[in-house]
Amino acid sequence: DESHIPPRFIKGYEIGGGPWLMGMCLEPAAVYESWCHQRGYVCMIHDTGGRAVKVGDSFETLHLVGFFDSVGEAEAVFDKYAGARSLQVSAQGWRVVR
Repeated sequence: DESHIPPRFIKGYEIGGGPWLMGMCLEPAAVYESWCHQRGYVCMIHDTGGRAVKVGDSFETLHLVGFFDSVGEAEAVFDKYAGARSLQVSAQGWRVVR
C-alpha cells in the first residue's frame, strides 16, 4: 500500500530467547511483498520492485542481514544507514552509499 510506507522495514526471528536474526531493506518503499518462514531453517524474503519498468530502467536496494541482541539494536542500525542504496567494497573495507 503506497499510501502507508512504514518508517522501517525489518523482519526478524528470535533464536531460542537469545539473539535475533534480522533482515532489513534500507529503503522501505522498495519492498513490494515480504514474508518469513521457518522449516528447519529461517527464510526471510523481501521482493523489491512491483512497479512498471521499461527497457533501460533500473533500481537499487540495499538489504542488511545480521544477528542482533535486541530489536532496538536492529532499529539503530537501520536508522544509521536508512535510505542507502548500494555498498562499495574495496581493499580498505566496505562502505554504505546513499
